Amino acid sequence: MGNQVSTPEPAPPQGGCPVQHDKKQQEGGCPVQHEKPAGGCPVQHDKKDGEQEIYNVYGQRIDPTNMMPYNPNQEPNDEQRYPLTQERVQSTIPKGGTEGTWLYPSEQMFFNALKRKGKGEDVHEGDVSTIVAIHNNMNERAWAQVEQYEKVCHPESDPKLLKFCGRPDTLTPIAWVKNILGYGKPFDRHDWTILRSDNTQVRYVIDYYFDDDKATEDKVPELHSASSVKSISMYARPAIDSLDSLIDRIKFPVIGMLNGLQEADITKRAALVEKPQVDEIKEAPLSAAEVEATFGKIKESCRNAFQKVRTCESEIDCSLAATALQLCMGQIVCPTEASKLSSAIEGGNQKDIDSAFEQMSNSLERFQERSAAALREQAAREAREAAAASAKQA
Repeated sequence: MGNQVSTPEPAPPQGGCPVQHDKKQQEGGCPVQHEKPAGGCPVQHDKKDGEQEIYNVYGQRIDPTNMMPYNPNQEPNDEQRYPLTQERVQSTIPKGGTEGTWLYPSEQMFFNALKRKGKGEDVHEGDVSTIVAIHNNMNERAWAQVEQYEKVCHPESDPKLLKFCGRPDTLTPIAWVKNILGYGKPFDRHDWTILRSDNTQVRYVIDYYFDDDKATEDKVPELHSASSVKSISMYARPAIDSLDSLIDRIKFPVIGMLNGLQEADITKRAALVEKPQVDEIKEAPLSAAEVEATFGKIKESCRNAFQKVRTCESEIDCSLAATALQLCMGQIVCPTEASKLSSAIEGGNQKDIDSAFEQMSNSLERFQERSAAALREQAAREAREAAAASAKQA
């Protein structure tokens, strides 16, 4: 199952803002101020006459820069028992054609993708945060290698990642040779196309290897941890698509040997991430049963809101849909804060609206954090019980 050209069904008409407005509010607008959503292809394309857009087998329009849906599915999976965060982590990988950086998928998007590909049968919701953390860390480490290669061979290149795709079933020539020699196959392969400051596009290939002997030493990584995941290593280099790339492949190890080049230091990239100061609020821990019950209410009560977020297209519609979903969730998770937001909207004071919306959003984020902690504890407990049962059988 892959991408194919098809004609999607038109999206259903979108509803208005979830809260009734008086005449003080601007007609047709949402009272909560939203940032313009990021997305779309980073490079402006002139669409040729007759050119068809690409859709996958699920009717989702595909972004050719990453072969992922333009409007990713953040709706909970039907088989999902516990909530997953929809927050997306900002990478430090520059995005070609923009002044920003790439966004990583949320835990909910990642879980949905695993289910869609038939790979999520054994994945517990409590494990998803760890899986996503490893995924993001792998990409940051890979980019550090690409960036180091560029700095050595093209110091003025100022590279940005333009597009990428995964090719796990296609071995690179080096991976093929290593496999023949008995070193094993990489578990994944990526092809990344970078954009240099002179608009030159260069394709890099990255092989990812897994060492089972080191898996017991692994820890959940921070975004820029250099050694938390010892079992995964990678090898990034320019694909030999041109004479220049071939020269770079020869030049890099020679210069590295002469200058005593060290391994790419990913930890320096941590300075590029802004970490906001947040006042810690201590709350009683949740149990997995409480999380499951609350999430069940959210799935049932907010089903229409989830659907509108998933199918919205315009900036206004998506802002309205996102506000409706957060308000619906707030009415279940933090009804006091949700009620304050409704009152603020009725009052029409933008400052009060923004303040109430921020309070409700913070309450929802704390619920997600407490839920994640409960799920991690449950997943760890189930793993211990499974290990104990296996030991008894042995």
